Amino acid sequence: MLRANLVAPYEIHLEEVEKPTINDDQVLLKIHSVGICGSDIQMYHGLHKYMTFPVVFGHEVGASVEQVGANVKDYKVGDLVTVEPQVTCGECYPCQIGRFNVCEHLKVMGVHQDGMACEYFAIDPKYLHHCPAGMSDACMALVEPLAVGVGSVKRAGDVTGKNVVVVGAGTIGNLTAQAAKALGAANVMITDVFDPKLELARKSGLDLAVNTGNLSLKQAIIDHFGVHKADVIIDAAATRGSFMSILEAARPSSKIIVTGNYKAEMTLELPIIQRQEIEMIGHMMYVREEFQDAIAMLSDGRVNIEHVVTKEFPFAQVCDAFKYIEDNAQTVMKIVLKL
Repeated sequence: MLRANLVAPYEIHLEEVEKPTINDDQVLLKIHSVGICGSDIQMYHGLHKYMTFPVVFGHEVGASVEQVGANVKDYKVGDLVTVEPQVTCGECYPCQIGRFNVCEHLKVMGVHQDGMACEYFAIDPKYLHHCPAGMSDACMALVEPLAVGVGSVKRAGDVTGKNVVVVGAGTIGNLTAQAAKALGAANVMITDVFDPKLELARKSGLDLAVNTGNLSLKQAIIDHFGVHKADVIIDAAATRGSFMSILEAARPSSKIIVTGNYKAEMTLELPIIQRQEIEMIGHMMYVREEFQDAIAMLSDGRVNIEHVVTKEFPFAQVCDAFKYIEDNAQTVMKIVLKL
């Protein structure tokens, strides 16, 4: 079978290797689609702090069950599935209280160990989620990033009737804003400094898409939400400038959810947070229920990925796919590899 091995920065080898075999407790997956995400790009650039080369990337996937082990009861050949790629210890305190997304020994398939940019993959079925019959390959690959968005919104608690702002209109920002709507937020604003991504947000059903290149985030919130301002601001941009604008725009007793993947250290004025009783909440990935929420939202049409998937590439053109992302960084959203 073929697999895409990231052996060094900017160097992907498409390799022919043996098809994996499974034991009685495993499932063999036939991979249909692999999404390329921001973490993959960081790895490709050699900037990811928590991985080592070589590694087979790929943690956003759509697949079908090719073979089941003798002891596997919940899956059968032909089932459509997606994969929850977190490998956890099950023993540390976060795991014991159900927050295994911040396991003290967390590993992620495709980052810390080999992932699913390959034709077949052997896996423990505990990492699988059923997808509805007929769900598209691209849609299955988008479950994982949507689950990130669902988890981000849920870190703020119940957002029913709340004003929510998402800063950053890339893939995660777009899906997070759509998740906020699906979870009952009264008003959802998404912001960015690039009009093409804001236009894609509008096409995805996010009517309140605002360019903050020439208008401060604080003023945009006042203009659209009035004196009540924003109950929740989600940082999906992960830059120093974006965070400072969020801190300036936050109202007393509001919540800031940090979802974006920061690449550099940050400094900030803690007295602003303390004196206004702003809640600053870290967010990491998702828990199992949020994966299930994401599948349901995609299945019933509450979340639209039509304009999130920019382009699909055949798996054999994986190097071209990464180059396309490099050449179109300001406009590209999700690239999906088709197997």
